[in-house]
Amino acid sequence: MSLRQIILAAILTNWIMVSCREPYDPQIDQQDLGILVVEGHIETGEYPSIIKLSTTSTLSGETNGPSTISNAEVYIESQSGEVFSLPLTGEGVYSAEHNLSLNQDYRLHIELPDKGIYQSEWMTPINTPVIEDIGITGGNYEDVEVNVSTHGNEEAEFFVWEYEETWIFFPEIISFLRYDESLDSIVYRINPEDRIDRCWKNEYSDKVNVESSSQYQDDYIFQKHIQTIPYGSEKFSQRYSILVYQRAVTKDAYDFYEILRKNSDDTGDIFSPLPSNIGTNVFHQSDENLKAIGFVTAGSSTRKRAFFDRSEVGTWLVDIPYYAGCEIYYDTIPPNEVGERFNNNIDVPAMIVDGGPTGILGYRGASRKCTDCRLRGTNVRPDFW
Repeated sequence: MSLRQIILAAILTNWIMVSCREPYDPQIDQQDLGILVVEGHIETGEYPSIIKLSTTSTLSGETNGPSTISNAEVYIESQSGEVFSLPLTGEGVYSAEHNLSLNQDYRLHIELPDKGIYQSEWMTPINTPVIEDIGITGGNYEDVEVNVSTHGNEEAEFFVWEYEETWIFFPEIISFLRYDESLDSIVYRINPEDRIDRCWKNEYSDKVNVESSSQYQDDYIFQKHIQTIPYGSEKFSQRYSILVYQRAVTKDAYDFYEILRKNSDDTGDIFSPLPSNIGTNVFHQSDENLKAIGFVTAGSSTRKRAFFDRSEVGTWLVDIPYYAGCEIYYDTIPPNEVGERFNNNIDVPAMIVDGGPTGILGYRGASRKCTDCRLRGTNVRPDFW
């Protein structure tokens, strides 16, 4: 769940909770339903600066979820007057690598064709300490918790973590066969791009993780829990990897993310703050009625990748509900009928029916849903794997 989705969820939660309690009749400010959402980080380290722009949607059903903004002019301004452009690189995403100095203050400049100019407050970059360790606890019929450890200091006391998970998984029915239309025959899947028996899948952070090091001895954050993997998850089918992004932020940014965390983790009630009341460091240049939500941060971030094998979580019985009911069809398809049966996007030849001395009697198939892992992931091995 992204920041914009968490904000939208906060609006919906507050609206639903109060609207179900008669006779209270909530008055929902339209500013809370269509304002600019800014997420991002001005990077002074080795990674790109990334800014994401969107607007919260209305509750009328006219739009489904937040609407991204892809027609803005976005750039970073240094206190010495230099300008660093952030071009559009994706839907609502503006990004570039600029090798910015830690010794300058920066602010973000956003110009929207229909609303004018927004600017962030000036920000002093924070140098983020390294991630010292990524570990797991649990397993053996229990959920697995992923945790990180790091040391804070006087300049870097408040932390935000995001992550990207990658894992290998397998379909319920393994097939190395395919129908070749040019040969009108069943052949083996020899090329890597044809393989459907193993794939990789990615997921991005679905929660807000924050912590302050000042409450710990020597500013040592030890095994901060950032993700829970339920027992039986396919993430530990064989091998699991997590790339953790760590940022040190200001106290104001920490407070902002802490409110978002409470809105996303808790069920919410009528006393939960609406987005327009949770603070921001982005403001319209001339019209105070044109509000923004979000908190831009600045500094050098750090990241670390870890791998964990299935053997490290003990007994782990994988259960993938998507494949419930999958089985190989009972009927045998003769070689002269394979085109009629498998020249489609529904059925896949799954096994050879061998007649011994008489040769191949035919093939038995299964649904593509049960055999083709590409429906849920990619068969292209990640570079880091």
